[in-house]
Amino acid sequence: MSALMEPFTTAMDLRTGQLEPERNVGVRTVGDMRGWFLANDSGAAESVVYTVSTMPVPESVVELQSSTTRIHAGRVGDEFFMTKGHFHQKRDRSEIYMTVAGEGVLLMATESGEYRTEPMRPGTINYVPGGWAHRSVNVGDDDLVFLAAYIGDAGQDYATIETRGFPVRVVQSGSGSGYAVVNNPRYHAA
Repeated sequence: MSALMEPFTTAMDLRTGQLEPERNVGVRTVGDMRGWFLANDSGAAESVVYTVSTMPVPESVVELQSSTTRIHAGRVGDEFFMTKGHFHQKRDRSEIYMTVAGEGVLLMATESGEYRTEPMRPGTINYVPGGWAHRSVNVGDDDLVFLAAYIGDAGQDYATIETRGFPVRVVQSGSGSGYAVVNNPRYHAA
């Protein structure tokens, strides 16, 4: 029998998503996401789009992975700041998001191109079933912050999204206030 994992506690700042004690933090800038947005905004390459803080838990089917994501307010061209989005490597793994700050849209898509959008705002809990790729988009004026939890061995498949894209994109509406969900001209169905 293997040794049991030790229990631990982590506090989360509900405004920023920062964890205490600080955990593994990944940072994505506009430059890191070149090619993920339709527009190429080289002048803002160092601008932070989002950060992800992950909990120190083994990637195992018997453990729950969890993380906080903070997507800053902003756009590249008319497209709102977003996460890269991914399928799970183990496609049947589900995930939940609980939004604690800001306003966003959760995009979900199947490999065949079916898609759904769901609101993200403080107090919403989004359920992402297995088999659905997922991307979060900040459509507000403040940072979008949420907690994610999923089965530890799910893994992330970013390559499929990088190659095919999502069927839709979230852009600033023509009136300049609000957002619109529009077809993605770079999308390639499986």
